[in-house]
Amino acid sequence: MTLLLISNWLYNTLYILYLLLVASSIFVVISENRNPSKSLAWILALMFLPVVGLVLYLFFGQSLRNERMLSKQNRLLLQASNKPPKVDLDSLHLSDNCRRLLTLCHKLGHASYYPGNDVRMYIKGHEKFADLIADLRSAERFIHMQYFIFRDDQLGSQIRDELVAAVQRGVEVRVLFDDMGSWTVRRRFFRDMQKKGVDVHPFMRVAFPNPSLRINYRNHRKIVVIDGKIGYIGGMNVADRYVNGDDDHSWRDTHLRIEGPAVHGLQLSFAVDWSYECKTLLSGDFYFPQIEPTGDKGIQIITSGPIGGWESIALMCQKIVSMARRYVYIQTPYFLPTDTLINVLSMAALSGIDVRIMIPNRPDSIILRWGSFSYIAQMLQAGVKIFLYLPGVMHAKTIVADDELVSIGSANFDFRSFEHNFETNALVYNAELALRVKTDFHNDATECQEVNASDWQERPWAQKVCESVVRLISPVL
Repeated sequence: MTLLLISNWLYNTLYILYLLLVASSIFVVISENRNPSKSLAWILALMFLPVVGLVLYLFFGQSLRNERMLSKQNRLLLQASNKPPKVDLDSLHLSDNCRRLLTLCHKLGHASYYPGNDVRMYIKGHEKFADLIADLRSAERFIHMQYFIFRDDQLGSQIRDELVAAVQRGVEVRVLFDDMGSWTVRRRFFRDMQKKGVDVHPFMRVAFPNPSLRINYRNHRKIVVIDGKIGYIGGMNVADRYVNGDDDHSWRDTHLRIEGPAVHGLQLSFAVDWSYECKTLLSGDFYFPQIEPTGDKGIQIITSGPIGGWESIALMCQKIVSMARRYVYIQTPYFLPTDTLINVLSMAALSGIDVRIMIPNRPDSIILRWGSFSYIAQMLQAGVKIFLYLPGVMHAKTIVADDELVSIGSANFDFRSFEHNFETNALVYNAELALRVKTDFHNDATECQEVNASDWQERPWAQKVCESVVRLISPVL
């Protein structure tokens, strides 16, 4: 009898604690003032899916919007270190639309405009990594490297050896990798780097048990800064497949090498993430040295993430599409746009703008393939041209518009990149680079299948069902 009473008491206590936890979670969801449909979805899940709803919320529902990446004091120190040239917008050879875009991005995230940069663009992985390795070998002061995926394969081992060699000649080397993005990598690989002097850390490590799991928020950035004077940004991770492909499929991506003042923007992005993860501030002239102009390209470095008040890259994309007067070409591995972007793309196409979107016919995820395909019919109805890349995985993340500006970086055209991931894009205001990206788009289009609206309606019903189901969960993919 005593055992039964204890059992009932324990059950009732746990049940009350569970109800209090659910109630407090619902209160948090309501108080965060999120999108009403998302808030309602989480409230219903918490109320009517016992245990499962709470687990899903702990893994995927917690918001970081009210957190801070930096203290106010550290932010002021970094802003003092980053000294972009003072620029009179009226003196720039930019269209009025580009000036408005520049102003928008500056107000969203204090994205400075850096004139006088030289840019080299890569669409082949072996060329990018050959230049990167050469730059690593020439480093004299520091190397800062940040990748979503850092594999322990042939390329990853070669990069590791170069970093260790840099440490041995007195160079400071810091590496951030995403804990989930690199979860298949043997931890011994990173521990060996650490033992040999490379300061390497996972970003938002997923450790069990943890009452505050943040598995849903990943650092998707791909940034390298060398001596504060050379920078890399784009879509390529450190993995053999970006050089040699995999499973008989090539990987088509786009990456930039930047020399000039805009490298400070990349260094600022890395410094913020390093401070957030490692509690050490990288500021001052050593990490932000004086950089003389090296070219004619103006650049803004746009960062976005789940922490902060604005979804900066999503708003940047909306502005680029809405201000286009002739054309907008988009390349992305995953196409899962928000409702706002669907409307902006549709309005642009319906008003006569040449809107083209290129996605892989077979991306690296069948689930995301179905999710991306679920939006095609709606885009075709509005007059958007859809191209399915056939030779392999189209992994580039580029937007080019009106022969005057280009966005290249880590952000996909999807919910995850816009709302959940830490991302960084370079916005380049330059006709020469815009024409190069436009030409590459046309060249890639020769290896694509352009989707025909009537043929698309004839696809198998089973595929349509899969697309519709996946679309329901696309906001958390």
